[in-house]
Amino acid sequence: MKFNSNLLTTKEQETLNYNSSFKGCYNTMQFVIRLRDDIRSQLNSKVEITPEKLQAFSTYLHENIHWWQHIGSNFGFLLSTSYPANAISSFGHLKKLVEKEIKYKSLLKYDEEYYKKNGKSDIPELNILTNNFYDLEYAKLFSLDNKNIHQIIKDKRFFLNVGHSYMILWTNSIFIYSQTLDQDFDFLPKMNDWIPNFEKLKQEKVNGFHTESDYAISSLGIKAIYEGQAIFNQILYLKNVFKENKIIFKDFIENGMLYGIYIEAFDIFLKILEEERPFFLEDPLIGLFLLVCDISINPNNGFPLDIYDYKNFINKNDPGIRFIGIAKAINKNKDYYLTKCTDLSKQTYIDLSKLLNKKIGCKCSYSSIKDVLNWKENESIIKLLEEESNYLYENVNMPFRLFFSKYLRFQEDKYENPHYFCWIGHHIPNAKSNEVIQLFEKHKALFIDSEDGEIKPVIQKNVDKETLYKTFNNFYQHTILYELILKWISEDGDFKLDYKWLFNKRNDENAPIIRETFKYHFGVDIDEIKSIKNTPF
Repeated sequence: MKFNSNLLTTKEQETLNYNSSFKGCYNTMQFVIRLRDDIRSQLNSKVEITPEKLQAFSTYLHENIHWWQHIGSNFGFLLSTSYPANAISSFGHLKKLVEKEIKYKSLLKYDEEYYKKNGKSDIPELNILTNNFYDLEYAKLFSLDNKNIHQIIKDKRFFLNVGHSYMILWTNSIFIYSQTLDQDFDFLPKMNDWIPNFEKLKQEKVNGFHTESDYAISSLGIKAIYEGQAIFNQILYLKNVFKENKIIFKDFIENGMLYGIYIEAFDIFLKILEEERPFFLEDPLIGLFLLVCDISINPNNGFPLDIYDYKNFINKNDPGIRFIGIAKAINKNKDYYLTKCTDLSKQTYIDLSKLLNKKIGCKCSYSSIKDVLNWKENESIIKLLEEESNYLYENVNMPFRLFFSKYLRFQEDKYENPHYFCWIGHHIPNAKSNEVIQLFEKHKALFIDSEDGEIKPVIQKNVDKETLYKTFNNFYQHTILYELILKWISEDGDFKLDYKWLFNKRNDENAPIIRETFKYHFGVDIDEIKSIKNTPF
């Protein structure tokens, strides 16, 4: 079958890329799905079913899987939280710098110039901001692709070790949720108890936790796993909705869908299993690959469980390392696993999840969902889920309340139907009831771009339009402030209040509101924060 490649392709973005894409994208910093006009037009078509509409839906499915990865997987949830959480934790330090008349952008550049001039870093607030930023940045880069370590280790000033960077990622994200929902750590991992244990690893020079570590890295990272998981569910969907066309694997290569980052994880998986690319899409290699992706991005050694293995904190949490370990375990008895994956059922998911986690020395990622669901007995979570049901959240740390509630709702449904979420591309077209369709609708990404270029909330059943927009506006008021803080810290040049990605033609009329918000929080006009080129150095 010859597909319309324009309706099937996506242009993924880097985690810190604020610009919109031209085809399809789930943006991890703006929390929005962006679709090209022709894809959106097909999805909104009043014609019930056409081949073009089904192809367009497959791209929407692909991008929505990215929302699930960021809000529903354990690793993605922490990583997506880390940057807005860092913005929140930076408030007090930024205010003190303003009081000290250090009003420059970017602060990373200011710190660099100050260090060159003085040979030291003796501004406490600046030290905290820069160190936290680099710790999170290096954790992100290592997780995206372990091979980035070759560049990361060149930073002799800020990079300590991967163990430290990962610890900061975990504690930074958990801390904001503790402040929001669990200040006494009644249910969240007790991260305050972690420091002495990590310090001991450093003193004992455990590999990965000291400066001179020799890193054993995986051949891929979370970026390849994310794209593999999304694209292979997309092709399973297309295979099933166009089953009369007898589509085979190479059709998707010839149609330009499977190349580069999109097939990288699958090819690595095949190499470890000593298998060739499949001919038929019914091949259990594909179902097994998607299971490995799902388990890889759902570690639990530190979240949602408390740390149960400090020494292997990196290996048991890094998705790329987990992926390779799981694939190697499968290769020792691959016929068994492939036979099991001829049936992409709930029982298959549970059985193999328990077995494969055990093979890599981890507690079962599926079983730990039950621990998360036990959090619902806490009064703060009961209240939070009431807010989620009404789609109205408390204003304090509002985005984090929304994130956490969506994470919990996702875990609820994944516990009952893990196979739907793991193999959604297989189950949506083959559903014998509306259950899987209803679950997909329930867990759609919250925000999407519209024909006029503005970001708008996705329509939610049983939520009136006024409430929907109130929550939407509140969410993005917070998000813009977080983004301004991150740009203040890391982006050179003067502030540019360009939020056309959100407001489109209404960008200019919203600029005064953004300025007022900034001054309210930091007591200074945003234009007083000058580019580093105007520093006294």
